[in-house]
Amino acid sequence: MEPVELEYLASLAQRSRVIVELGSWKGRSTLALAQNTNGVVFAVDVWEDNPLGPMGTGMRGSIFAEFQENTRGLANIIPIVATTANAFEAMKIAGIRPDLIFIDACHEYEAVREDILNWRSLLTPFYLLTGEHVLCGHDFVGDYPGVAKAVTELVPEFRLVNSIWTTEGA
Repeated sequence: MEPVELEYLASLAQRSRVIVELGSWKGRSTLALAQNTNGVVFAVDVWEDNPLGPMGTGMRGSIFAEFQENTRGLANIIPIVATTANAFEAMKIAGIRPDLIFIDACHEYEAVREDILNWRSLLTPFYLLTGEHVLCGHDFVGDYPGVAKAVTELVPEFRLVNSIWTTEGA
């Protein structure tokens, strides 16, 4: 993630109280969000070092440990070890309504499409009325054509900040 993208996320976080980040990996973008909000960041990731892992089991360990080390001391980060679909269901049941959602998990078309359709339904009603909520994501530009395809189809009002697609200011 480029410095201009981290600065952009930080500026969004300053106006947000409930943030959901889908795909937190080692925590670089999580830091930009958490250090700049007075609210909370729900960091959702499976944190598997290798999706196949030994014997196809997946390995959760060194990447999650690196995430924890990189975000140490920030009490406003709540890591959620889950797929984005499972985290969505849990947050829907719990009634959690984010005002900022940052999508940077699986970059395949179907996964991005599902994340956009699911998660935008949870944006806070107040922000839906005022148009101040933000749905955004990473890697619109680059090696992930599935991201660009899903965003173009489902978020026609987006604009770009480097390779971040966003509804803010669109």
